[in-house]
Amino acid sequence: MEPQVPQDPVAPPELAERVARLEAQVAWLLQRQQAPAAPAAVPVPQAATAARPLPRPIVRPAVPRKEISPVVWIAGIAASIFLIGTIFFFRWAIQQGWVGAELRFVLGLLAGGAIAAFAAKLILGDSRRLGVALLLAGLGTLQFTFRAGAMEYHFYAAPMGLAATALVTLLAGGLAARGRSGGALTVALVSGLVAPLVFSQGGHHEVALTLYLAVLLAAALAVPYLARTGGSWHGARWTALVGVWLLLLPACAEVMKGDAATLALLLVLHLALAGLWAWLPGTEELPGTPTVLWLVASILATSYGWLLWKRMGFAIETFAAPVIAVAALNLLLVQPLRRRMGSRRADWGLLALIAGHLALAVPVALAWSWVGPLWGAFSLGLAWASLRAEESAFAEEAAALRWLAAALALATTLRWAFHGLDGLFFRSQAHTPFLNPAFAEGALAAAAWWMLTRRGGPLGVIAFLALQVTANVTLAFEAARLVQRLQTPARPGFGYGPSRAASIAMTLVWALSGAWQWMRGLGLRDEARRALMIAGYAWMGIASFKLIAADLDQADTPLRALAFLGVGAIGMAAAILANRKRPGEAS
Repeated sequence: MEPQVPQDPVAPPELAERVARLEAQVAWLLQRQQAPAAPAAVPVPQAATAARPLPRPIVRPAVPRKEISPVVWIAGIAASIFLIGTIFFFRWAIQQGWVGAELRFVLGLLAGGAIAAFAAKLILGDSRRLGVALLLAGLGTLQFTFRAGAMEYHFYAAPMGLAATALVTLLAGGLAARGRSGGALTVALVSGLVAPLVFSQGGHHEVALTLYLAVLLAAALAVPYLARTGGSWHGARWTALVGVWLLLLPACAEVMKGDAATLALLLVLHLALAGLWAWLPGTEELPGTPTVLWLVASILATSYGWLLWKRMGFAIETFAAPVIAVAALNLLLVQPLRRRMGSRRADWGLLALIAGHLALAVPVALAWSWVGPLWGAFSLGLAWASLRAEESAFAEEAAALRWLAAALALATTLRWAFHGLDGLFFRSQAHTPFLNPAFAEGALAAAAWWMLTRRGGPLGVIAFLALQVTANVTLAFEAARLVQRLQTPARPGFGYGPSRAASIAMTLVWALSGAWQWMRGLGLRDEARRALMIAGYAWMGIASFKLIAADLDQADTPLRALAFLGVGAIGMAAAILANRKRPGEAS
């Protein structure tokens, strides 16, 4: 029962009215402060309200990060040490003659089987990570024993040892499915991928290797479907895709001409399996980073297909047909993958692949020297796709696309630096200014680096530096090429270097670039201001140093006057325009 405020029976009416009015005001203020706690229509007496505590803010406990236990680290290191110790022990036992080959083989089987069985018990129990670490030791011991039985003791042929290893790998995959363990599947895949290298006897067995890898990939693919999960098994999915395609590279490069057609059909099968591993259609869990996995598989399949195409002896120009077919495949995948992911998450990556493959078909059909611009088109498309993915709130896909675009932009830049600039020494005028592969490579690489600068961060800094080099050098050399072409329109060759006027044209381009970037930096307030101003100072300094140290060496007076007038006019014009735009900062 709430206490009532006593009233004096002899109090005047005016005092009672004032007290009632004050109580109503206090109640109204308390109602505003604690609107969720008290109804607005019922006045609350002051004494009862003052004693009521204010609600405390809800503090949710922080979710602890899942860190790998030190026990797992110790177990993993100890498993590796155990494998090395097993190798040394058997070697020492052989030297001492203590145990025969049969006994050594049996001991290896028992030790490996026991460790693997104990690991399986832990994986199916509550120590999954520790079990995965021990499973690596068990499978490694068994694989070493099978190899010794085939390659050293000659108990059976090498294919029998490979078959035994494959059987053990299959059992490990079944364990991963039952225990719903992506780590166990990764260990099983590593064992299956290492087996062909361990039991290799040389010779040309590319078709057999490719078929074995297809069976391994298909068998391992059954694990996420049986476990009804696997989208978050990044280690297993990347191991499956990257490991298989790394082993396919020497097979496609060294295959004999008679087996090239068969290997090409198996390569198509591997591309389909890679798509299933990337997208996991039919599983309950959405896969992580599917677009990047598919991008890697598509690019590698196109590259390996080119190796097989040449091995089969087909005309280079006809390779444009399978490239267009891959582009059409990616176009057909847009709608199904949109339904699979429940969003447009994969659209930008697929569109970048389509544009890249269509851009590849053009240089293949015309001239292979345009492969550099193809890489630049790929990098530009991926950089654009990363920006679009980031705007769509797919941060994970955007980061992966961004780094993949940076890798292709770097490849384009390296090709431009080592091969595309061969004609820039002006020993011949076979290339038309601004209409040659070198300019296309530099321009596309610069455009890709510019898109990557917009994200910021460490990659943005690297992209900004690469942009400065590719853009300024490309424009400067093309301007010099144009000047030299105008100087000698009828001569097919011109010495071993640029003319003096062409060299001064390069200097003027760098001076203009530096002045523009300096002015652009003055008009900004964000973090790009400092970077642009430093770049402006650097290029104006390079232009001035080149003008004095190289361009005017043994030049006549009119040319020196023209060069100094040009560079000086650029600097003064930049200062005047900057002063008009920001008079307070230009002084």
